Order: sequence, then C-alpha cells, then structure tokens
Amino acid sequence: MNISIPHRTQQRNESSLLMKFALMPARKKLVCLASFLLISAYSINHLFAPEMGDEMYDNKHLNRAKNRPHIDLANIEELKKEVDSEKPAVKKEKLEKKDDVVIDTVEKNDTMEDNEGEEEEIDMPILVDDSFDDDLNFNDLDSSQDFYEDDMDDIVSDYVALFRASDIEEQLESISDSDALHDWLAPQGRAFQWLVNEDERMINADDPFLVQRYVLAVLFYATSGDNWDNDSVHWMTLLHECYWNRKVKGKNVGVVECDEDKRVIRLDLPETNLQGSIPSEIGLLDGLKTLNLDSNGISGTIPSTISRLTNLTSLSFEYNRLTGKIPSKLSKLTNLAELKLNHNDLSGTVPAAVCTLRQQSLYLFWSDCDDHGHVPAVECSCCTECCDGLDMCYSQIPLDDDFER
Repeated sequence: MNISIPHRTQQRNESSLLMKFALMPARKKLVCLASFLLISAYSINHLFAPEMGDEMYDNKHLNRAKNRPHIDLANIEELKKEVDSEKPAVKKEKLEKKDDVVIDTVEKNDTMEDNEGEEEEIDMPILVDDSFDDDLNFNDLDSSQDFYEDDMDDIVSDYVALFRASDIEEQLESISDSDALHDWLAPQGRAFQWLVNEDERMINADDPFLVQRYVLAVLFYATSGDNWDNDSVHWMTLLHECYWNRKVKGKNVGVVECDEDKRVIRLDLPETNLQGSIPSEIGLLDGLKTLNLDSNGISGTIPSTISRLTNLTSLSFEYNRLTGKIPSKLSKLTNLAELKLNHNDLSGTVPAAVCTLRQQSLYLFWSDCDDHGHVPAVECSCCTECCDGLDMCYSQIPLDDDFER
C-alpha cells in the first residue's frame, strides 16, 4: 500500500538540517563531518582551557632561564663543597669578557676622578642577570669574592641552580619527613625533584607559594596523578596553582577557588581516579574551606593533620576505600558544616569530641553507621545519615532538629 506524503509536510521535512544532511552525497557528508569535528575540537579547547589573561606569572617567572642545570639532589652538600673548592681566583688586574672588551677591575667602592675633578662611580660587571633569578638568596656564598671565567654564564647558572636547590631543600625539610623527602620513589621526594629540576615556573625558596605548590605536587604523586582522569586537570604545569583546574561536564574540577591572596580555598577532585593515600602534608593548605575527594580509589587512613584545616566548612571523602578510625582531632574543625565519610571501610566509634561539632556548625554528618540487619561498621550517635556501605542511606536525625548552627 502506497502512502502519499502531503506536499507541505514533505517540503518542511526537506528544509530541516537533518533531512538535508541525509540527502547529501557521501563525499559532501564526509566534508561536513570533518568540518564539524574540527570546529568542535577548537571550541572545546578554548572553552575548557584556563584563561591566560589574568596573571598567572609575572615577568620574573617568564624571564628565568629554562635551561638550568639538572641538580643531583642526593648529593647537594657534596656538590656545594665541590663548587667551593673550584672557585676561580679573583683577577685583580684585568678581566677579559666574552666580547673581548677589556675592563679594569677595581674594588666595588673604588672611585676615580675624571678630567674635571669630579668623582665618578665605576660600573662593575653584572655577575647574575635578573633573568636567572631575581630572588636568589646568596647568604651561603662568600660575597667577598667575585667569580670570573671565560664561560661566566655557565658558572653563574650552576651556582644559582645549586644554591636554589639547597634553599628549597632547607624549606621542605621543615615541613616533611627528611627520609621521605629524600626517597625519590616517595611522593615527597618526587615532588621535591619536580620543583627543583622539572617545574617550568622555577619558584625559589622564598616564594610565598612554595609550600602550597609542593603540597599539591605531593598530593598528585601520592594519588597516582599520572593516571588521573580529565587530563590531570592542568596539574603540574607552569601555571600558578590557582589555575590547576578544568571544566568537566560543565563544572570545574581541581583547584576550583582561591582567595585574593591566591591561597587555595576550594579543592574538588571527585571522580578523577585518584588511587593511593591522602598525604599528611594536606594539612598545610591552611586556607582550605572545601575539600572534596569523592568517588575515587583512595585508601589508607584519614590523616590527623586535616585537623589543621580550621577554615574547612565542607569535607567529603565518600565512596572511597578509607580504613581505620575517624580521628578525634577532627573535633578541631569548628567551622565544619558538612562531613561525608560514608561508603568507605572505616570502623570503630565516632569520638565524642567529634560529635560535639553537632552543637556547633555541623549539620550534615554521613557515615557507614547503618544497623539494619547487621552490626554497623561505624558506631555513631550523632550522624544525620547512616549508610550500609553498599547503596542505601537512612536519615537518623531530622535536619530541622533544634541545635545551634
């Protein structure tokens, strides 16, 4: 049976894009598809890439030498002694520079009189170009000596790289275990190596963001960052840490928010395939207000150092593989409003000190405390939601319960 399509309906269908595409020859279809894919790739790259125009790095970072020598961090002290023993003698009379210009060498405070009897300061050769490192701490160098040689730039670069590494080491030893810092397979050791020899931003020991950058690098290595989803959310790039994020399904993932001083205050890494443990250094991000590591493969225990994050209002570790007990030191998080520890392998009883937060700011507290038909993994007298560790959660305390928020 033949069915005739009204002329107007047929004309309207043929005017649609899909109908036009369907009626195209195969060659034109391929051209259109290729054009669509190219335009889509270009748009996605610009929509989801971080904006480059706000800051990110000042001229000091842009101008620093990127071909600095690789430093063997296992032998910093030996290298310093070796460099000290090879300091070239100071040439008191003449110094021949690379461009074969002869400069009379005098002491820095010496002056000479010109033909008119006026005193004129002598410009001394510049030993360290600002482009290498504006903020280098030369306290460890013998400032009474000048180091000249035909290949002056290489010598200066070696000194800058070596003492920069030594200064960074000194700073990091004050916040991380020294053995872990010098274990090149440990997250701390790998982060140390990256900061000194690989990080294109080339920050120095006196940089106000050294600790923040180091901690985020340790987190990256501690949770198998090379295997993170979402292209590692721009982590470990030369961008400032506040730009270590990426849009995923319309939401930012990574370092989502920083304050006006560029301290990280919101860290969201849900469903990013974090595998490993949470490093104790996480407690050094003292500006954090939100820490969300939901739905990953994180194992190990909850580090007690999280108690240092006294600005936290939201802490979420749900849907991971955390073990051990809930630290009593979490009671120090007096600004905490949301605490989600459900769907893990935690055990024991929630400390009474943590429960006191329910009389302060805490109004959502989830854990695996369900007792429907079996002994709960976690005993909790103050949780608002008790989950069975599988897929069900049950409300325990009404949210409109009379308590101070």
